Amino acid sequence: MSTLETSDFQLSRVYGQGWNAAKKLLADGRRRSESQSAKLNPYRGDEERARWAKGFDEGLASRTGSHNATHGRGWHPGSKSPR
Repeated sequence: MSTLETSDFQLSRVYGQGWNAAKKLLADGRRRSESQSAKLNPYRGDEERARWAKGFDEGLASRTGSHNATHGRGWHPGSKSPR
């Protein structure tokens, strides 16, 4: 980013990019490792790198999106909710 201070909005976008990178990694069926975040992170600034890494890590840990589809878990149309 070109400004010295990064806005909350910009940081939320950076987080989202990290999240999306993690989901793409899972959707592609690639294995996850500790070093992937550092290798894939496109940012140089500490604040942006940290926010992107947080999005990436939380995206890997999440059970939504492509991870759900791959493992067949979660809600599906027409399924009854558990009681």
